[in-house]
Amino acid sequence: MGKLNLYILSFSLLAFGCKQETLNSPIVSNSNAPGTVANVKVVNQNGKASITYSLPSDKDLQYVKAVYETSPGVAAQVIASRYANNLTVDGFGDTLAHTIKLYSVNSSEVSSAPVNVTVNPLTPGYILARRSLEVNITFGGFTIKAHNPTSDNLAIIPMVDTTGKGNWGQTTGMDNVYSADTVITATIRNQPSVERKYAFAVRDRWFHYSDTLFLTLTPLFEQQLDKSKFATLVLPHDATVLNNGGYTWPYYMYDGNYHPGWPSTYFTVESSITPQMVTIDLGAVHTFSRFQINPYKEVGNYYYVRGNPKDFEVWGSNSPDLTDPVSATNQPGSSWTKIDTYHVTKPSGSGYQIETTADQQAAYNGWQFDFPTGLKDYRYIRIRQLSNWQGSYFLTIAELTLWGK
Repeated sequence: MGKLNLYILSFSLLAFGCKQETLNSPIVSNSNAPGTVANVKVVNQNGKASITYSLPSDKDLQYVKAVYETSPGVAAQVIASRYANNLTVDGFGDTLAHTIKLYSVNSSEVSSAPVNVTVNPLTPGYILARRSLEVNITFGGFTIKAHNPTSDNLAIIPMVDTTGKGNWGQTTGMDNVYSADTVITATIRNQPSVERKYAFAVRDRWFHYSDTLFLTLTPLFEQQLDKSKFATLVLPHDATVLNNGGYTWPYYMYDGNYHPGWPSTYFTVESSITPQMVTIDLGAVHTFSRFQINPYKEVGNYYYVRGNPKDFEVWGSNSPDLTDPVSATNQPGSSWTKIDTYHVTKPSGSGYQIETTADQQAAYNGWQFDFPTGLKDYRYIRIRQLSNWQGSYFLTIAELTLWGK
């Protein structure tokens, strides 16, 4: 390439660069401060406030900015475009008076004089949740319940004094409970059945902490039921099981293999046209606390598909009657008592064969359910599949685990 062409190319690039810089700059530079907002009105809300105003008439108004502190020394800022006449300031951890400075800002980033407005937030959501916080003992731990009417993103923090000397911490399984649900519920497990001091606090996403609820709790004793004592009780009208590697009975459901491959799983025939049942003899009468179902991982690495349980019932009995008739919908007869109806919830709520990491982790860990409190002791249990994930009745379960005493 000749020198002349190089000069022309260099000049063209320089000109193009200057043009780009000009395009990215304001067309007009305005050093005059815009007018201020007017007719400011405040609606106080829980932990926040909504502010409306009239915009100044400046043609190059760019946005309105609110500058404030959520708590002493903690600065916050909210920006609303020139096409809106309102904004919300939030993140307040108290109900004290807070000064908000409202600025109009033009396209040259020149701000108006501030307009000061005072907001008095209503009780923040984390305080409301703390006021309603309930903790009750259960098998192997305790249940937590709190009302969250503002649907704030909250964390309930459980702690335990393991030494009895005020050394608060979180032991294995004692994780924070995160939720934005209007009613927050959770169960903390793996706690010994001994009297210990526990503490509970609520935190919001701005790291405001509530006062602490101190309780002395003794969780109810529970242990995993011994699967070596389990046996299959094949009753009339129980589901027909596929011949899985020589086993035509539900042994695979309690063989201790939580994540089996085919054919080492409990799998019934797919042609069933009524709710399907399977019966297990636990070997002794037990008080039940909770149970866990590990679903079978289907081809394509899916859990919330095909015959894995979605809606099902658990029934109990101590003396099953082999001649006990069942209904047309394959419902157990009078020698059985329905314990409860259960539903598997998919964390993401996504469609069929769409599973997030959270969905798959929940399934891999096992779907856990609590038995009702005050339940009668039983030796025999029966699972009745009402609907699987494809809307039919056949049943697949990788592993069933029960806790109690």
